[in-house]
Formats: sequence, structure tokens, C-alpha cells
Amino acid sequence: MSFKPGDLFFGLMEFLAFIVPGFILCITLPFILHYPVKDYIEETNDTVITFFWVSLVLISYITGHFLHHICALVLNPVYKKTYLKWKIGKHIEFVTKVESQIDQKIPLHSDHLKKAEAYVKINTPVIIPELEKHEANSKLFRSLCLLSLYLCFLPCLNWYGRSALLIISFLSFSKFANERWNHRYLVYQYFNLIN
Repeated sequence: MSFKPGDLFFGLMEFLAFIVPGFILCITLPFILHYPVKDYIEETNDTVITFFWVSLVLISYITGHFLHHICALVLNPVYKKTYLKWKIGKHIEFVTKVESQIDQKIPLHSDHLKKAEAYVKINTPVIIPELEKHEANSKLFRSLCLLSLYLCFLPCLNWYGRSALLIISFLSFSKFANERWNHRYLVYQYFNLIN
């Protein structure tokens, strides 16, 4: 029986978009709250350590979902008003052409990207992993953008550390915006090729 990593409970999307950011939040939050977690972990018992790590992954997954939602509420409007507007202006002819094709092919009142992505995934399922990779990366870096700002509140950091985290936050936003645009552009290119 052959299987691929996406067949498991946690695929690439879940790992990058939810578990990694949730794990960073779960690991650093006790330091910010001055809460000694090590006192509650019995390090000599293998069963307890295994339970701790499994619990931490599940809690990270759940926390990552909440963090993902907060980041989407905060950063998606910023992305749409800045980076997306600039990129659409740069590729206005191509975007207008493809969006008119989308409206002709799928006459629903919905987001162009969602309609095109659904159409492309149904007609060429081979490219789903590539699309999911861009989507997962964009979600990871969107979360890392806000996590870097959050980590500035760690009490043990000096101004060098805080400055580095601010730079990381800016670079994470840039990477998030680039991955999100690449996802849109790739979907539009495949939609254009199919039609």
C-alpha cells in the first residue's frame, strides 16, 4: 500500500500554517507570563514525556488555528490595500483578461480567485500540491509576521533582539505577500492555459 505525506492527519498545510506558529506561541508564552512549565513535567518517565509532546503538538495545532484567524483579520486587509493593489496594477492586462474569462466560464457572484482555483483543482488535480505549497507558506509567514511582533514583549530581550524581531516581522510580511500573490498568479495562469 503506498501513501503520501498528505494522507496523514497533519499534512504540509497543517504543519506550516498551524503547528509551527502555534508551537512558537506555546513555547514562548510561559516566558512572557513568567510561568515555570518545567516544574510540571516529570522528565524521568518516558510515558509522561511522550504524552507531553503529543499534547504540545495538539495544543499547538489548536492555538495555531486561533493565531491564524487573528493574523488573517489583521494582515489580509493590509495585504489587499498595499501589495495586492500594487501587483494587480503591474499585471493589469493579464489579470483583467483572466478575470473576464472566469466570469464567462463560471457566472457566479463570488471571488475570482476562489472560482478559478476550484475550476483548476477540478480540471487539473496534478497541480494541487504546488498550489497548497504557496498557500501554506503564505499562512506560515503571515503568522510569523505577528509572532515576531509578539516576541518583542519577551522580558529577556534587549533592544538588539527587538530590532531583529522587527526586521524579521517586516521580512515575514514581505514573504507572506509574495507567496500569496504567487498563489493567485499561478491559479490565473493555469486557468488561462486550460481555457
